[in-house]
Amino acid sequence: MSRLLNELKKRILVMDGAMGTQLMDQGVWPEDCFDAQNITNPERVKNVHQAYIDAGADIIETNTFGANCIKLVDYKLDNKVAEINIAAARIARKVAGDKKFVFGSMGPLGKLIDPLGEVTFDQAYEAFAEQAKALEEGGVDALIIETISDLQEMRAGLIAAKTVTKLPVICSLTYDDGEKTIYGTPPEVVAVVLESLGADILSANCSTGPEGMLKVAAKLLTSTTLPIMVMPNAGMPELVGDKAIYKMTPKTFAGFAKKFAKLGVRIIGGCCGTTPAHIAEVKKCLGEIVSISPKPQDETSCGTRCRFASRSRVVEVEEGKTLLVGERINPTGRKVFGDEIRVGSTKIIRAEAVAQTRGKADLLDVNISTRDISESEVMHRAVKIVQSSSDLPFSIDSPSVPALEAGLKAFCGRALLNSVNGKNESLTRILPLAKKYGAALIALTLDDSGMPTTAEQRFKIAEKIVRFATQAGIPREAIFIDNLVMTAGVGIKDCLEAVKAIPLVKQRLGVKTILGISNVSHGLPNRAKINAKYFQLAVAYGLDAGIVDVTDPEMKKVPMPQRSCGSGSRLLPKAERRDKERLLEAFKAEVKKAVKSGKPAEKKREAKLSEIKFADLKQIKAAVIDGDSQLVAELVRQALEKKLNPQKVINEGLVAGMEVVGKKFSKKEYFLPQVIESAESMSKGFVLCKAKIGKGKTKAAGKVILATVKGDIHDIGKNIVKMLLENHGFIVIDLGKDVEAAEIIKVAKKEKPNAIALSALLTTTMVEMGVVKDELKKSGLNIPLLVGGAVVTQGYADRIGAVYSMDAVGAVNLTKKIMKAAQS
Repeated sequence: MSRLLNELKKRILVMDGAMGTQLMDQGVWPEDCFDAQNITNPERVKNVHQAYIDAGADIIETNTFGANCIKLVDYKLDNKVAEINIAAARIARKVAGDKKFVFGSMGPLGKLIDPLGEVTFDQAYEAFAEQAKALEEGGVDALIIETISDLQEMRAGLIAAKTVTKLPVICSLTYDDGEKTIYGTPPEVVAVVLESLGADILSANCSTGPEGMLKVAAKLLTSTTLPIMVMPNAGMPELVGDKAIYKMTPKTFAGFAKKFAKLGVRIIGGCCGTTPAHIAEVKKCLGEIVSISPKPQDETSCGTRCRFASRSRVVEVEEGKTLLVGERINPTGRKVFGDEIRVGSTKIIRAEAVAQTRGKADLLDVNISTRDISESEVMHRAVKIVQSSSDLPFSIDSPSVPALEAGLKAFCGRALLNSVNGKNESLTRILPLAKKYGAALIALTLDDSGMPTTAEQRFKIAEKIVRFATQAGIPREAIFIDNLVMTAGVGIKDCLEAVKAIPLVKQRLGVKTILGISNVSHGLPNRAKINAKYFQLAVAYGLDAGIVDVTDPEMKKVPMPQRSCGSGSRLLPKAERRDKERLLEAFKAEVKKAVKSGKPAEKKREAKLSEIKFADLKQIKAAVIDGDSQLVAELVRQALEKKLNPQKVINEGLVAGMEVVGKKFSKKEYFLPQVIESAESMSKGFVLCKAKIGKGKTKAAGKVILATVKGDIHDIGKNIVKMLLENHGFIVIDLGKDVEAAEIIKVAKKEKPNAIALSALLTTTMVEMGVVKDELKKSGLNIPLLVGGAVVTQGYADRIGAVYSMDAVGAVNLTKKIMKAAQS
């Protein structure tokens, strides 16, 4: 165990505060690149570190928040990633000495990550890996990946840090006042996903002040046994004169630190607006309780239970309840499905995901294996589609190792990996994959000797797999043994051996069990009833999870009996035996009936897809709301073929749908992923309509100049605003980031826009919005000014005479109101 983690068992540690504003007090500005100061002005960086050490901080962070190759491109310093990070680590190490701790700071990449953006998972991984290696070389004690909103970006960063270094890793996300990230991820999901990936400490920072962060910290503490850290802002900034000021006093801030400590938080520091004075007060306030012991955690409630997660939802394997894994996203034996996959269509995939979610599945098995495809590419596409259609966790299923990894990269959550077997080649290739991506594991009782015939043989193979898996670092609670169901068509005895092996595996190995139930009816008629009877029998023997067709009416009728064999059954042994005997006889009778019937074997049921047929614009509106790009494109194509007015299709179908999405976003029913998916689907339809209207004839909703202000290089928010405005029919003139007020005025005079929209992420650059407003007035330009960004407030907007928007969707709505007011 590292020195840091050992120390956290003894006492609460105090972290430092903000770096950027402290550098600005020494004359450094954002356009100078804070990270570059490590090699151009190291003394200034050293001064900040020393001030925090003098204030009593136990931990200081390196000045490397933006020192990754993707962000440093903006300063033409992307070839100096190693130099900057190594220098920063050495500066901090020299100040900290051997008794204090140094954390290597790794901030967000500043770009949207696949499947929502243009930066691939691999590119994100490489950027984080390069920075992590350099910080380790420079001598930091731990890495902190901080101020992350997107769990997918955090996954890439954590996997990279754990793969290329041996350092402890702290994962710090930023949450809004609804206690979720802007991507809709709650702390409970964060805990499940990042704990499975090997995070050492979980943290929350930035965004809200300490009061809101108390709720986030409380949820993290009940969701994990890992140490918790917090770095709240000193409230929200207010404009005093021409400067944005955080008004929360050090004493008030420290009062919250005491509350965090009493909750059980182990590291307390500050983010935006905090100074050495704030940290000194925190140290003083915590003086009486620095030796407080960590709160005891209920290991059974969060440390040893098996949990899965999607981006927004946790699914737990509960005692006495059998997990249902939906099997329908699988083209095996389904010609129509296989043909669709080969031509690149995703209609069946989406339909099956929706149907199984409504059918109360707990997880969705995603298997797209079929001939004549690039399986890795198709798996990536399928995961993206299913994630946009369902909030359930996945079982990533493929015989192809590259396809499995493609699915694990694309899936933002904790998955079940289907599958490994007892063959040495499989163990060697699959176990490291499961460990790397934090996946739970389905293990098939199959080895180089072939298919086992008895329950005992199945147990022996399971024993080998569990031994190898635990040695690879996969916990027992994350292992599901599949005893391989044989078809009852070749004999009842063989298919019952899989059931008999369930208690052997559970009792002797302490792992969970799962079965692909529908294999039992392969080659027989009346499959649904046979599957249902066998499933009941397997559950009575203690089955933890079943891969089943949750949409099958027969499966829905199954009364779920208590699980047996050490799984918490309240049935007495005698009653339990009678229950098993009854279920066994019912199953045998159903198989005998099917065999005697002489009916031909049933094929797998194809998905019932209704023909896509355009009827009215409400269909297009609904498809946009669902974010179904293929359906939007097909409906718009049909509408245009029927000679509907393209502008009407845009206004009453596409835009109308996006307006509903905006309302859902405002109510926190939708989050950023859903907004982006809907915007992409709307864009597909808009392109088709625009082609029909003809070049230059599309009726524009208005014209907007868009820019991130001088000194600020952050443009994620601005780019989302641009996408949404364009999809609503606005002409957008995007001036980019770090734009001078003079340039904005120059373009405004030439283009005569209906509005100017400005973005800022930093308190230090926010004041540039006021400069733009002043220059507009001096130039006699009466153009409405919209402002927004993480630090911008309604009060600041009112102060400079601008219109304030909290988010991208709000910016679109405000722009529409401006247009409406101008026309009235």
